[in-house]
This record gives sequence, structure tokens and C-alpha cells, in this order.
Amino acid sequence: MAAAERRSGAESSRKVLGLLLAFDERRHTLTTAQLAEAIDAPLSSTYRYLSVLRDSGLLEESEVAGSYRLSFRVVGMARAARAAWGGVERLARPVLERLAAQTGETALLIKRSTTAAVCVDRVESSRPVRLQFDPGQPMALHRGSAARVLLSGMPARERADYLARLAEEVSHLPETGGRLPTEKEIALVAEEGWTQSFEEVDEGIWGAAAAVREQGRLVASIGVAGPLFRLDAGERERIITLVRQGAEEVSGAVDRML
Repeated sequence: MAAAERRSGAESSRKVLGLLLAFDERRHTLTTAQLAEAIDAPLSSTYRYLSVLRDSGLLEESEVAGSYRLSFRVVGMARAARAAWGGVERLARPVLERLAAQTGETALLIKRSTTAAVCVDRVESSRPVRLQFDPGQPMALHRGSAARVLLSGMPARERADYLARLAEEVSHLPETGGRLPTEKEIALVAEEGWTQSFEEVDEGIWGAAAAVREQGRLVASIGVAGPLFRLDAGERERIITLVRQGAEEVSGAVDRML
């Protein structure tokens, strides 16, 4: 097969996957035009990619003409992903629900996937708040309290390599990286098992997170995030205490399950 044909095939595969990744909790039904824009493809090509996903049973047409949604076949894939991640999600869910109720803010469970932080579960605040940490969305490990907790649990060599790559990227595109944490700051997070962040991921948002451990090994972080305008110093301290207690509770449950 010619190199140009291989590149074309790989690009088509990326476009098909891009269609699936265009959907999330808020954008659960999308028009063909919206999907074409999401993958930067002409409508004619988008229709072709959509037919592949329809034939495989992963997408279906919605009641709205010209619109598509994920099929229930994707639910089985989500269950497989949860099973592969292990039992932390099941054990953490009631703690997340309690934290959201106690604080009135959004509670999250975050795990590390190689060099990214991924939200694997989230209980929404009953009050309006917009966070970038959507379920399944990969985020940088150095920004935000929940991600930084995960960064502190990386093996020292992996963490050093990750920070070195970030420093190189920021040196070329300083507007993309933000301030990088120092090794001393990360070591403090690792020692204390928790941290907080002010407007590091979303403007006006504060967050606190703590480590979930399995036999002493960091496997996830639990966090709460909300807008600063309704979280004074006293309320932030209260939430930090609740988050740390919640993380300890989940860690204990994980160890008892082993």
C-alpha cells in the first residue's frame, strides 16, 4: 500500500473517532453540520463517516431530523471501561454524593491515564457552575488541585520527565502552559496528601482535592470545586476537611476490599 493511501486511511479513522468524541453530557444530540465542524471535515465526508458508525450500531438518528446521538451500545463500552479501572468508582460514588450534598458544590473523582488526568465520575452541584473537568475529558496533570494530587503520586522519574517536557513546551508557547509547579511544591502535596487551587483551570473557580490510596499507593483523587464568590475562607477550610475525610474513607474501603 502506498504511503499516501496509508495516511489517508489513518486520517479517516481519526475523523470517525473524532465524531464519537464530539459527544458529551451537554452535547448529547448533534446535527450533521455540528459534527462536521467538530472534526473539521466537509459534509460529504462527514456523512460517510456517520454511515460507518450507524452501521456499527454506535450512533443512531435522533427524533430531530438530521441529528444524531450515541446508541445504548456505548453504555456497554462505558461499563467495560469502569470494570477495567477497578472498584474505586463504585466505592467512591456515595462519598461523592455526600460531598456534593454537604458542600453544595461539584464533587469529582479523578484518575491518571499515563500523562493526563481524567474525570471518571462527577456529582453536580445543585447550583450553576461550569467546570472543564468533564467525565472522560483528559486534562493536564499540573493544573488544578485534583490533577496535581495525581502528579504527586507519579514515580519520581516519570514526574521529572513530564515536568521537563512541560517546561520545554512553555518555553516555546508560554501562553499555553501557565505556571509550572516546582518539585518542592509537588513533594509537599505528596507528603500532605491534599492540595487546593485558585483559578488554575477555570476562571473564578477554587478547588480542593485529596489522595485516594490502595495499600499506600495513590490510585485516584477526590475533589470539590466551586466558584470563589460563594466560598469564603471559612467555607473553604470546611470543604478541605470534608474532602480529606472523604478520601480517607474511600481509601479505607478500597483496602478492606482487597
